[in-house]
Amino acid sequence: MRKQDRVRWVAIGPIVGTALGAVDSAVNHVPIWLGEVGTARADRSAWSQVAEFASLVLDAGWAWAAVAVLAGWLVSRRVRPAAGMVRGAAAGALTLVFATTAYYGMDVIFDGGAWWGMATRYWLIGSVVLGPVLGVAGTLIRRSGPAGVIATLLVPAGAALQMVVLPPPAESLMAQPVRLTVWVAAVAATVLVSWARGRRRPLVPSAMPS
Repeated sequence: MRKQDRVRWVAIGPIVGTALGAVDSAVNHVPIWLGEVGTARADRSAWSQVAEFASLVLDAGWAWAAVAVLAGWLVSRRVRPAAGMVRGAAAGALTLVFATTAYYGMDVIFDGGAWWGMATRYWLIGSVVLGPVLGVAGTLIRRSGPAGVIATLLVPAGAALQMVVLPPPAESLMAQPVRLTVWVAAVAATVLVSWARGRRRPLVPSAMPS
């Protein structure tokens, strides 16, 4: 393996994590920039509604989990399974750590105040604990058998479950569109995964006794 490839995979987690955290923080601040903080969520402008939709998606736990899984999947390409799992665990943790750092760092830039607080500590600990598990799940997507199926359906199932257990706030005009979008995407992903894995399954005739 070339040195460039060894260095490149390490950068994937920080890049995607920083992008997630920065964008999430930015869309949360759109109503502030537009001077609509005192306006009811349902009465805000079109730009605020677009930002609200993005915020309800990006603030969701399943979205952050999905990015960690994606990082694990990306770094495990063209490597041995054991190495892929090690890479995936590292990438998952780095993704969530950098996402948390970027999110609260952007909040400090936009709002001022201190970066290090209870919320930051809580999510950094969660990133270190859950990030490796999610990253490994990303590597398992490439596997055949039950492990690969479960890993592939982890994010769609988690997204659908969150829409039931922790749905978007009803006072938001974007609550229903977000729920509908997530449900449709989860069902579509499940159908697509089932179809793709069915096509990949080798047709091996059963052995006949001689």
